[in-house]
Amino acid sequence: VKAIATASGDTASSVASQTFTPSIASGTLVWSDEFSNSTGANAQPNPATWTYDIGTNCCGNNELEDYCAWGSSVSPCNPAQPNAYEDIGGILHIVARQPAAGVYTSARMKTEGLFSFQYGRIEARIKLPEGQGMWPAFWLLGNNITTISWPACGEADVMEHIDGSNTPFGGPGTGPAPGYDWTQSSIHGTNLNGGTPYTTAGFSAAAWHTYGMIWTKGQIQYYVDSPSNIYETFTPTTLSGTWPFDTGPQFVILNLAVGGD
Repeated sequence: VKAIATASGDTASSVASQTFTPSIASGTLVWSDEFSNSTGANAQPNPATWTYDIGTNCCGNNELEDYCAWGSSVSPCNPAQPNAYEDIGGILHIVARQPAAGVYTSARMKTEGLFSFQYGRIEARIKLPEGQGMWPAFWLLGNNITTISWPACGEADVMEHIDGSNTPFGGPGTGPAPGYDWTQSSIHGTNLNGGTPYTTAGFSAAAWHTYGMIWTKGQIQYYVDSPSNIYETFTPTTLSGTWPFDTGPQFVILNLAVGGD
């Protein structure tokens, strides 16, 4: 860190510098949001951490919902029926609603500009809706998306789930056998795409599960329920394309899409 002192009418000081060496033990919790709420009513997610993408098909997947920010009264959003809120038990809800025939609202929360990180382990405990057209996701995008766009910024999908349970992924023969529920983790970059479903006997995405990512230089790993249960590992050599995950921090997204590609 380099610093100077200035004051109107005075000469600036010389430059002072100090070098800091972080000493953080592996596994140290450095950030969390437990969605705690002591108000006695449904409450706004922490605005110091969460902002929102808004609008119709805001994000390029031909989705059907209007994404609504907390407190928005822009039709079809309704501040009396928020699409993202913390309940009094400390659980974050992201709710898709149908205020009129063919009209859907939902929420896409993000930490862009407020919180981001590079390397470490991140996880969320999530219970998913299962129904036709429901597309919940827990994922990350590079902070540099505003300058180099997608997919060059990199996308790390910790968890996605499409439609209801017992849906074969990608059609017969390309995923879990019928009768098995599943979620998926994947990565995306320039000419870089990879990911396979997670499924195991008795697994239900409608139950509470912990979905996590371990991110180190040159490697991304995904797990379900325990960091010892790693089911997928990616490195720059496992897939063709440009590896974007060592170029800078990423921010977090939690959303529930309705329909889309």
